[in-house]
Amino acid sequence: MRDITTEIEGRLSGVGCSCHPVMPRTARALVTEGDAPQVLLEVLKELGLSGPVALAYDEVTYSVLASSIEGFLRSRGIEVVGFSVSRADEGNALRLKELMGRASVGVAVGGGTVIDVCKLAAHWSGKPFISVPTTLSHDGIASPVASVAFRGRSHRASVPATGPVAVVADAGVLSSSPRRLKAAGAGDLLAKLTALKDWELGELHAGEIVCRRAYAAELEAIECAIDFVYGGMRDALVLLKGLLLSGAAMALVGSSRPASGSEHMISHQIDALGKSKGLHGEQVALATVLMSRYHQSHNGGWWRDPRFSWGSVLELLSVAGAPTSFLELGLTREDVVEAVLRAPEVRPERVTLLHLKRPGRETVSELLEETGIC
Repeated sequence: MRDITTEIEGRLSGVGCSCHPVMPRTARALVTEGDAPQVLLEVLKELGLSGPVALAYDEVTYSVLASSIEGFLRSRGIEVVGFSVSRADEGNALRLKELMGRASVGVAVGGGTVIDVCKLAAHWSGKPFISVPTTLSHDGIASPVASVAFRGRSHRASVPATGPVAVVADAGVLSSSPRRLKAAGAGDLLAKLTALKDWELGELHAGEIVCRRAYAAELEAIECAIDFVYGGMRDALVLLKGLLLSGAAMALVGSSRPASGSEHMISHQIDALGKSKGLHGEQVALATVLMSRYHQSHNGGWWRDPRFSWGSVLELLSVAGAPTSFLELGLTREDVVEAVLRAPEVRPERVTLLHLKRPGRETVSELLEETGIC
């Protein structure tokens, strides 16, 4: 077992920050190889959580890891109540909340759907939860934000939730997860390029406070994505650290602001169309290419580092084997144009470049043509 908590906190504490003069504690992050159930038991003991445990999973992650966790904990005399998450929606979160209300802790074994539902259930029940990711497809594994569908809608909304008290990551499970999911995780980290610049615009035009510590954490996360992809996508620990850093940045400021800008708003509107075959990380990565080009034209504070240009982002997606066109996700140019035009409606209270300088239909179409992503 390897405890990387101090490494994550060390990267954050090295930056001065007026809004957080004292470095807050982050979720404990433990990396294991094949003995996740034993490590999880040790974490439960250290936290004084003796059970019952509300164990959340889906059909796939139950066989991958949750089944062995369930059996191991029961063999040690800990009561386990299982819950299969079918969808990231309000109904599943409410049902899990009821189970967690009668338990001492929730344990989420899975990807974004399972972890997001458990986050919200933890928030509503007031109980802690432990994240056991089986994929590295986005930065929600350790963040205090949940993406869940409400009131029977097909698309999700991002809402404040409870971040995990600990993350137990099985390196073998994560390394063997599909390449597409890992590429999507890298794509989600690349989206911080536009999210950070949109955040700066909020500071400039609306007096928002940009936490320098959270900002630096997201920059580190971007570097992790670049290193992971150009390192042949072999070292899952590099990607994991990036996703944990991004989650820590959101936890620092109590919102998704450091990690989510205009590119995420575009992705939310794509979700609302109900046509995309893409993963979250694939959608926001392509939206980052688009918004990077728009920032380069209209934001004098855009990055000077050539690695952060829209062309470099697109090249990195190609190297990762990720989609390099919205067409690959089953979307038409008109679909994407409509999503971009409506993106500011997702977060009308936030300041992004799309809010400050709303493009017309023709401009968006030209951007898509120039970048070649649709």
